[in-house]
Amino acid sequence: MEPMTIIALSAAVGGAAGKFVEKAWDSGEKWIQTYFKDHKEVVQKKATENTMEFLNELAQKVKQLEESKQLSKEKIESAQDHPDFSALLQKALLTSAQTESKDKHIILARLVSERLKSEPESILALASKMACDAISYATVNQLMTLGLAVSFYAIRPNPYPPEGINETNFQDWFDNWLIALLKPYQNIKFRQIDIIHLESLSCLKANSLIVHNLNEMFKKDNFSYDFEKMSDPLLRDSMKKIWIEGLQKIDLTTVGLIIGVSVTDLLTKSNTTFDGWD
Repeated sequence: MEPMTIIALSAAVGGAAGKFVEKAWDSGEKWIQTYFKDHKEVVQKKATENTMEFLNELAQKVKQLEESKQLSKEKIESAQDHPDFSALLQKALLTSAQTESKDKHIILARLVSERLKSEPESILALASKMACDAISYATVNQLMTLGLAVSFYAIRPNPYPPEGINETNFQDWFDNWLIALLKPYQNIKFRQIDIIHLESLSCLKANSLIVHNLNEMFKKDNFSYDFEKMSDPLLRDSMKKIWIEGLQKIDLTTVGLIIGVSVTDLLTKSNTTFDGWD
């Protein structure tokens, strides 16, 4: 990387986030040189370019944390002094170096930025390191599959249901929310081989003896949603087909959850919190 490139990025971001990304490159440059030392110069150049894209995404996310006061300047500046965080950053940086996928860069940056807010021995911290490895071995379509699975199994409005919603208008209210959540996945390519591969990456567990009921996924106390009455019939039929073909027979792991949440938040421009992952 040209020296002025990282300096320009640091200056553009400014504050503690700017210093954070500059410090990240100080270590990252050495990691890349070591990892790709026996590769062609063109490979090393491309790896550096890929890493720069990742660092740009990471810088923006750390800046958001700093400006929203979710993290103090001191914690941002000292984060890379901790071995556990440094190990995660190395994993994420080397994974980003091997792919041109902007989506993967954004997801990796999300993992690292979320880790900044958690403690070293928390479930989120440990799962984040495993997630970095999984991302490096997964296709974008497989990451999308995790995002869809999380949309069925885990992501819900907060609060759920909100104040003012009763059992009578719950169907219409939740229908609008669910369509917005699932719409980005309408044309996803679902394959059994992807489920098998994701299981090998410890992102999910497939069990042919267990079949989850689709409507039960969205039930909350006395509030129930009838998937058959979804007001978008094309989306309904597409999602039902995928559910029956495989998603109804899986359970997500912490690794699959953290990746899937990151994917869905990317597609829906949301920011799901990882409550209870300490």
